Amino acid sequence: MIADGLATTKERCASNNVRINMAKKHRPKNQIAPENAVEPAPTPQRPALDIESLRNFLDNIRSFAGPALILESSSVNRLYHYTDLPGLNGIVSNNDLWLTHLRFSNDDEEMTHGQNIVAELLKERPKKPERGQLSYLERLEEILDEPVTDGVYVCCFCARDNLLSQWRGYAANGTGVSIELNHQAFDFLTGPDCMKHGLLRLWKVFYKEEQQREIVAKAIEFAWKHQQDLTIEKRAQNAADAIQFFIPTFKNRDFEEENEWRLIFTPQPNAAVQPQFRTARNMLVPYYSLQKLGWGPTQPLPIKGLCIGPSTHKALNAQSAQLLLKQRNYTNVPVSVSKIPFRG
Repeated sequence: MIADGLATTKERCASNNVRINMAKKHRPKNQIAPENAVEPAPTPQRPALDIESLRNFLDNIRSFAGPALILESSSVNRLYHYTDLPGLNGIVSNNDLWLTHLRFSNDDEEMTHGQNIVAELLKERPKKPERGQLSYLERLEEILDEPVTDGVYVCCFCARDNLLSQWRGYAANGTGVSIELNHQAFDFLTGPDCMKHGLLRLWKVFYKEEQQREIVAKAIEFAWKHQQDLTIEKRAQNAADAIQFFIPTFKNRDFEEENEWRLIFTPQPNAAVQPQFRTARNMLVPYYSLQKLGWGPTQPLPIKGLCIGPSTHKALNAQSAQLLLKQRNYTNVPVSVSKIPFRG
């Protein structure tokens, strides 16, 4: 992914020349520049993201890789978002969900896990490479190594309700709630794919390393074999963008019980809607508001039910949650209470 307003190579060179000339202009007369002085080269940046190419790539690789490999939201009926009580209040009161930059997620290992899978796979080279294939792989590796100032933003869901590990890890040690949502209604909030501002997709998280490796391998193979009308540079960019999209769907196998799904947003370069910021865990965290990504007036979230965590005050919390839902016009939303014998 690429930062908004990324300059082209020509523009960067022109900008560097201006800085060099300005430095010469303001240098004191008695100061002589070192004979071999060289202006530092600008840090390489990843080529600008092509959202439309990424969208087409994801649609095509789905059939290329096979339905058992790439699973989208049609294979799950219910999704649950675990959160604490302040989170519930904000979600219901503002009719909103936040998509947080992946690098600022609760689990620091998440990003590095996917990156390590990709790095290991790219070390492998075909024994009998086709013409230009090594150049393609080398360029792909270079692009993935280049820093990005923007990235992907995620909102996490679980396919299982009333799961103890989720209560402990994401709902304030059981004192929070689980919100059931109709994920198929997200398109009504943002329009299909959130095309106005970028690319928004709900995708399954993969836990088996062999499956993760196969997804990356298929992305690399697809760009090489099925986009031969494009240059090596463009094919490498497309593969890199797809891999960057898939990395948030890779997690360590130890978390498989979560059965997680992620709403993944890739912002369009120079999009009208920019990320907002909040403070969490002593960090300034960028995020996108789902409502601000919407294509019309603010709408209620597709909340289908609410489960109160197994806390000491679960009965009182159920009563206050019902009042909150009613006040915010979420009618006919059932509120249940977890019966797990756990007191966090």
